[in-house]
Amino acid sequence: MSEQSMNEQSMNDQRVNDQRVNARRMPEPSLAGSADDPTAGTGETRAMRGIRIGLVLLGAALLAWGAYVMFDTVRATRIPGVALWIIAAIILHDAILAPIVFLLGTLISRAGHRFGGAVVVVIEGFVVVGSIMALIVVPIMIATNFTPDNPTVLPLNYGFNLAVFFVVLAVLAAGLAVVLYSRSKRTNERPDTRHS
Repeated sequence: MSEQSMNEQSMNDQRVNDQRVNARRMPEPSLAGSADDPTAGTGETRAMRGIRIGLVLLGAALLAWGAYVMFDTVRATRIPGVALWIIAAIILHDAILAPIVFLLGTLISRAGHRFGGAVVVVIEGFVVVGSIMALIVVPIMIATNFTPDNPTVLPLNYGFNLAVFFVVLAVLAAGLAVVLYSRSKRTNERPDTRHS
């Protein structure tokens, strides 16, 4: 064996030995957490945990306030109707709107490499805002069929107004998407002069 190959073998042995020593020095990550830090090993910092707890408490407080206001201002005979509307809104959102938005978001994201991330965000924003507006207006449109002949109860043409809203929203989203796409295309076509 030549002296050069012996030196290479010695250097390789030294590297392996150094790696073993460093591996022994590094603490093992704890998945269970410790008594001092219950978030250890979860990737969650104390600040993140505090923010999450604060948001949960805020949500619970808002729900309690909403329940108080409802029982304080709505007649007891109308509470089942309000509960039915809330359940229908949850079913409409979770069973219909959320899957549609998710599917459209997936399709848009797959095609997004052609258009850029900003355009994808604009289109997804259009879908989400339109879905939320439909969730608000469609129950009112349905309610117009069940109200007595009193034009002052629901005085507007809600279907027409929703259509106008969608057209205006689509025009604004398309205009913003075109501006962002053309700007990103110009940026990508501009030659990089930093290394010249």
